[in-house]
Amino acid sequence: MTDFTPGQRWLSESETELGLGLIKEVDYRLVTVIYPAVEEERTYAKNNAPLSRITFDEGDTLTTGDGLELVVQSAEDHNGLMVYHAHPAGEPDNVQPVPESLLGHQLRLSGAMDRLLTNQLSSNRWFELRLSALRARAQREGSEIEGLRGPRIDLIGHQLYIADQVARRYAPRVLLADEVGLGKTIEAGLILHQQLQTGRAGRVLIVVPDALVHQWFVEMARRFNLRFSIFDEERLEALGKPSAESVKDMLADLIAEELGEADAPEVVDNPFLSEQLILCSTAFLEGCDIDTLAAAEWDLVVVDEAHHLEWSEDAPSEAYQRVERLARTSPGLLLLTATPEQLGVESHFARLRLLDPDRYPSLDAFVEEQGQYREVAELAGELHDRDTWPAALKDQAAALLPGETVDEAHRDTVLAELLDRFGPGRVLFRNTRHNIAGFPARKVEGYALPLPANYEVDDDEAELRLYPEAGFPDDRWCAEDPRVTWLEKFLKEHRGEKVLVICARRDTAIDLHAYCGYKLGMSVAVFHEGMDLIERDRAAAYFADSEDGAQALICSEIGSEGRNFQFAHHLVLLDLPLNPDLLEQRIGRLDRIGQSEEIRIHVPYFENHGQEVLFHWYHQGMNAFEQTNPAGHEIRLRTQDTLEAALAMPGD
Repeated sequence: MTDFTPGQRWLSESETELGLGLIKEVDYRLVTVIYPAVEEERTYAKNNAPLSRITFDEGDTLTTGDGLELVVQSAEDHNGLMVYHAHPAGEPDNVQPVPESLLGHQLRLSGAMDRLLTNQLSSNRWFELRLSALRARAQREGSEIEGLRGPRIDLIGHQLYIADQVARRYAPRVLLADEVGLGKTIEAGLILHQQLQTGRAGRVLIVVPDALVHQWFVEMARRFNLRFSIFDEERLEALGKPSAESVKDMLADLIAEELGEADAPEVVDNPFLSEQLILCSTAFLEGCDIDTLAAAEWDLVVVDEAHHLEWSEDAPSEAYQRVERLARTSPGLLLLTATPEQLGVESHFARLRLLDPDRYPSLDAFVEEQGQYREVAELAGELHDRDTWPAALKDQAAALLPGETVDEAHRDTVLAELLDRFGPGRVLFRNTRHNIAGFPARKVEGYALPLPANYEVDDDEAELRLYPEAGFPDDRWCAEDPRVTWLEKFLKEHRGEKVLVICARRDTAIDLHAYCGYKLGMSVAVFHEGMDLIERDRAAAYFADSEDGAQALICSEIGSEGRNFQFAHHLVLLDLPLNPDLLEQRIGRLDRIGQSEEIRIHVPYFENHGQEVLFHWYHQGMNAFEQTNPAGHEIRLRTQDTLEAALAMPGD
């Protein structure tokens, strides 16, 4: 226990602003200290008082209560009290005794050295705790999985593998092309989180379709604790000039008066520099000032549903050109699409061109290179599978990799070089259901229904051949459409079960919702592109509510991308799209990680109608309902003419 003596000078470790304290009273348990500088008094427990003894050694400078600064020549201890023999600076012969009770009451400790020299030492345990904390932080920052441990996600192997492979790169530029439902958003979030946590990225821009803005916002916040700011036209207007009387404007006016209008500097603010993490829609990207957006110094740009960026050598779309502008100025770029070849080889090349324009300079060269992919892939397979490489195999690999040592000892290097030099290499990551276990079965059932007389038209318009209700201006078609009668019966038979209903047209979804909700009194919600983002989120949340929510959610085609409804296992396709990839997108709303039950796909269609042709084309021709079909787009291209002829004459 510390020995306290009345008259000693002590400093409070926790309240140094009180100045130098003077011991007033000491008893068995307590010590009372007065602080004359602030005229306050404190009482502490003797065994753990947060006090430091203040003493001076030879050569130190002390200050007396009268404000004199004296240099200590020697010090003596008289019954626990210090008496200093000190003299003014430069007058060593003018020595005078200074009891510590006469020291000045103010003591300024400006740094660690001052605290050390005045013997104000903290307990070793605080130093040891700080040292342990610094070592723990250094160990965490040096971990190979730094940035991948914090997110609130399930530990799924293929997602963590891709995140690890991509996130450890500086300024990654990759195409995440997992099949629908395998978790591209989670992979992108893991990469973002790791890049931000490790300091490899500080400013991030995410561009997503309008319908997915709030879903991305919530996912980033809830799973990764990343707080993105949603930018739209209203946000830009709010970040514009506040008023003519603002301080900035007044300063600009003063400068203009001093320098003259011709010499006055133009003050230009970039509103996109106001936030580090920004989320915006594709529509906003197409309408904003792209020069200002591109000048915001992004470290990483993320584009979801990148297959919507249409491109051709002669006429790239406006959205594509704007993303290309961002890709040129941003070191990192992530493109997300479940269907990398949805629009053919040209579309796939366009995506790769955004990632690495030097590696993919022209479409013709890319097409020619694709012809060699099979040969290189077979070679890589043999190099991977064989324990020893025959001379012929080494020569074949050496011909493709001049300058590289081709032998079994450099197996990993040889395979990595083949991957990088031929094909998309490590620019493209794609997982398929075929290689990932755990997905439930998909079962489809078609329901042949009679075609109403008022749907029998001779019009050659393709929309009316597939979506005959398009010819009606309001919901009158619902009362005569047998699909609606079938849906009413189906929902009653499956009361208590969630049902997702998807149709191609917005007006179809609106009419069906109004008819089922108001005229049939059914518990249904609607989701379409005519609703704003908040309305869509409310509709999705209403459908997801397991207790008081809607039994069915009626979606237009916009509901087939990005939204996750794996809590339901009934999918009703009121009509069918012409694009096989779009059909897979629809089914993917339910067939995703987290789905625990068999997925039941229900397709009501009209007999002797284009819908029946499409149903059999998908089901019997491609088995596209019950299995994913990566060749669907190619099949459509090769059979397009025959399919259109069959749709025009479904009774043939």
